[in-house]
Amino acid sequence: MVEKNLLEMTVEILRAQASHAQMSAEEMTEALRKIYKSLRWIQAQEEKAARTEEPSPVLGVDSIKRSKVICLECGKEFRQLSAKHLRIHGLTPKEYKQKHSIPMRQSLSSKTLSAKRRKIAKEKGLGEKLAQAKKKKR
Repeated sequence: MVEKNLLEMTVEILRAQASHAQMSAEEMTEALRKIYKSLRWIQAQEEKAARTEEPSPVLGVDSIKRSKVICLECGKEFRQLSAKHLRIHGLTPKEYKQKHSIPMRQSLSSKTLSAKRRKIAKEKGLGEKLAQAKKKKR
């Protein structure tokens, strides 16, 4: 179908040229070949550009990088993907994780931010305090 469109465009261009200048049969044949070849080259360049412009989709857990998290809905980068941002897309963190096959226990924050928070929590002894609080509840 695309080939037919190229042929139709080629004929239209050649018709326009022939209406303005006298052309022999050989000149028309050569012009036909050149025009068609040029149109095919332009089409190939457009298709090539379209293929290179499409970013390769990032999948689920691959969107969580060392120093950033990529929102799979809009492509923006964050240190932490907040519930507030996800509301813009009409999603909760749980729905977002389900939609993009991210494990429920996976944090939506960058690895460096998680490591920094983990270090601070250990320094403050928050894990031990939590365990003690749970024992008291029982």
